[in-house]
Amino acid sequence: MSSASAKIKLVLAAGVLATFSVSNLVFCLRYLLNAQNAYVEKTSFDMISLDKGIIGGNATINDTHNYTQLVSLSRNDYMESRHSMFHSWFEGGRTDMLLDNADKNGPILDFIIAGFPKCGTTTVSVNLGYLAPMATGDICTPPSQTVYYAYNNWPKRFGEQKLLRGSKCPQYMNTDGLNHYSKKLPRTKIIIGIRHPVLWYQSFLNQLAGNNLLRYANYDTKPQQCKAGACLNGCPGKYWLCLSRARFHVALAEIGKTALSEEERKILAPNDIDGGGNLTSKNIRNPIFLYEQTELKKDYVWDEMAKYLNVAAIPHDKYISSHGLGKKKPMDLCGEKLDDFRAMLMPYAYDLSVWMQDYFIPVAKNESSDVTIPDPDTFIALVEEYKKDPCGRLYRLKNGTYILDSNRTTIIKVGRK
Repeated sequence: MSSASAKIKLVLAAGVLATFSVSNLVFCLRYLLNAQNAYVEKTSFDMISLDKGIIGGNATINDTHNYTQLVSLSRNDYMESRHSMFHSWFEGGRTDMLLDNADKNGPILDFIIAGFPKCGTTTVSVNLGYLAPMATGDICTPPSQTVYYAYNNWPKRFGEQKLLRGSKCPQYMNTDGLNHYSKKLPRTKIIIGIRHPVLWYQSFLNQLAGNNLLRYANYDTKPQQCKAGACLNGCPGKYWLCLSRARFHVALAEIGKTALSEEERKILAPNDIDGGGNLTSKNIRNPIFLYEQTELKKDYVWDEMAKYLNVAAIPHDKYISSHGLGKKKPMDLCGEKLDDFRAMLMPYAYDLSVWMQDYFIPVAKNESSDVTIPDPDTFIALVEEYKKDPCGRLYRLKNGTYILDSNRTTIIKVGRK
């Protein structure tokens, strides 16, 4: 076998074997590894499942269905195999600069939770923490440093027995962070969450208020556009929160998974300095998993995420809502005084919905695509709601602007999430 990586497929006809000791399978895989000097990234088991997974001692085959999981001969063998290669991933044996395509022989970081902030990233992080030793906070360091933490620091703090390696940095979707992963670790799988931009803005605003950081929110002026060298996290100047950062469709389109046709660019903030015809694809090579924040309480999302990460299951009994440390009264974006502000924000929400339905979701439906969306048809219905003002006070004219619906007098309060 000439390649440094390989795939092994084991096919068992249903009913041929009643039980099969994993220890025997481990022996066979060890033999293949030693004989071929190859790193086996995945093993596909057709027509079988394991009651404890490949990493669980003497599990037996007791069912029939398709199953794919990260190979691990045994949990310790798998971890030791990656640890033993640690220094080979870096230039000159140092640990401050990863080689380009450092994970060509197998994944080094299994996943990165890359955004968007206030879209359930902490919930995803704490539940993936069952499988990966990782900090639940934002770790926005270069890939080389994150890899160092994941293999040398975090296992000692969060569990050396855990199989996966991953981290979280919701800033990556509004910075050049994913460019570095595409160059250094293209096999790292990216996880991204979105939500209705109005609800996202309100949640972010309340978190800043709770931490006495409202000075970093630009919420009462017209959208300001980012210019080269003058932005922080997608916002101009010193701001962390702004209307421009609510353009999830622009940031997602920059990843480069859609064709970016002339017609598509017409709904990618065409009047903004960095949108429309000026939008540049980053051609990110990493696979993408996209969820909608309201889906995180549904089992099917975690089941699909488990398949995406090639694990048997992801425990998901934790749901985290971050509000900041203060005790200030939550700010309500549905107030009458903020109708004009929402009228500026809603066109972005509408275009996000259209772009998702017409361009991004169809990519995920293509079986050969590296984009995964759990239950795309449900996702279509979820983002359809983005076209509506969640406060129920504004409606959209044919020219795309949102105005006050004079027939409605009730203000719908949006709960703090």
